[in-house]
Amino acid sequence: METTNEKEIIKGIIDGDETILKSFYQYNLPLVKNYILKQGGSTQDTEDIFQDALVLLYLKLRSDNTIIKTTVNGFFYGICKNLWFNHARKERKWGMAEILDDQYQDDTPTISEELFQKDRQNLFNTYFVTLKDTTKQLWQYFFEEKSSKEIAFTMGYSETYVRKKKYDTKKRMIQKISKDPVFKELVEI
Repeated sequence: METTNEKEIIKGIIDGDETILKSFYQYNLPLVKNYILKQGGSTQDTEDIFQDALVLLYLKLRSDNTIIKTTVNGFFYGICKNLWFNHARKERKWGMAEILDDQYQDDTPTISEELFQKDRQNLFNTYFVTLKDTTKQLWQYFFEEKSSKEIAFTMGYSETYVRKKKYDTKKRMIQKISKDPVFKELVEI
């Protein structure tokens, strides 16, 4: 990564250049994994955070690559740390909610919140049903919180293929959904 300049890395990520992405993975994954494991996370957490951060990085770079005031690697590491912090905070919040007595909680969503969630789900489903059956099955396992290793074993793929397929599908879904007029309306709400 040190011999490749920042503009080449940015262009490679935007264009999906396999050489750049492979190098990016090899450099950044151990750093992110080390951080998350030290913070009490798991290897599965690392994979999820890394994939989500990569999608966010891609979207940010595609929309405006001048936002980065540091190296791409430093910016990416910051995204990973923020995602992990938010994930850990939600986990703690859920843990605390289980401790509290139900009588003190008002988790009843408002009608507008229910409609908003239903619209989001419908938008997702519109694009999800267009996926190939094997891809849908792979995602179904992810929704069931199975690890990449378990999915690979069940479906007869390699773990690398499962992670790559998840990343590629997620990227394509985000691209399609973000162009949908319904998505634009939901963002404005």
